[in-house]
Amino acid sequence: MAQFMELARTIPSGAAALWRRLIQRSNSNFKFAFLFLGPEQREGLQQVYEFCRVVDDIVDEREPGPEGEESARRALAGWSAEVARIYGDAYVDDDPPHTELGRQLAESNKHFHYPREAFDEIIAGVAMDLDRSTYDDMEQLRLYCYRVASCVGFLCVAIFKDQREPARRYAEHLGLALQYTNILRDVAEDAARGRIYLPLELLARHGLGPDDIFNYRYDGRFVGAAADFAAAAEREYHAAWALLPEIQQRRLLPAEIMGRTYYEILQEIRARNYNVFTRRASLRRRDKLRVAFLALARAGASVLS
Repeated sequence: MAQFMELARTIPSGAAALWRRLIQRSNSNFKFAFLFLGPEQREGLQQVYEFCRVVDDIVDEREPGPEGEESARRALAGWSAEVARIYGDAYVDDDPPHTELGRQLAESNKHFHYPREAFDEIIAGVAMDLDRSTYDDMEQLRLYCYRVASCVGFLCVAIFKDQREPARRYAEHLGLALQYTNILRDVAEDAARGRIYLPLELLARHGLGPDDIFNYRYDGRFVGAAADFAAAAEREYHAAWALLPEIQQRRLLPAEIMGRTYYEILQEIRARNYNVFTRRASLRRRDKLRVAFLALARAGASVLS
């Protein structure tokens, strides 16, 4: 801890004060992001998070069997209609949102101007989990990840108040990178639920099949497949960071903290030689603090003044 406080002394007093707050409140990456937002932005981000959680839970927590699937599809259709009400689509005949979350999003949309298609694509993304439990190739997987991660990023950059094209491209690449990292980290957890997100084409190229993943088979073949997938994630991180000179880094600091944190998780997976079956990769508190500090330093300490 002492070395972090020493680093804090090298930046202006306002930044050092907030750095001390960050140290005291470093329980989660989500809280890190909140520290750099105003109250209205925090509320907006919380609403977006809640929307994603609600539609994701509709699929993940459905009852088993055809009846559960049909119920989930009806519930997702209901949220598609709620999005239409949030945006006042003509065919809803001035019908206001029916849910409290819908009403909150309609209100915050007046300030942040969320891209409408992002909500629709997120719903379409979670619905893909009703149709498939495996993905044939990277093209199929990329579409899924674009919908459930990049489109969340589009909503976030709206909250961070930079919706220019470079910021959107940054959000697209960073969303893919984060989701690929999650997929690699959670191979065992997803397999326990009967799901494999690593593309079947990638597995086959290394002599693996679905049963190898379901049986947690960790050998040289899996290491090779995981290394290739990690390389795909790495490319997306670097594609996002290549855009940093074109974006408003101070406004997108929360996204940078999340991105750099997940990049370190990817490095942790690599350091364990891709053994994701015995323990879930995570960062220690001091490592999260280091990542946040470096992101803060890159963006410029004046962000906190």
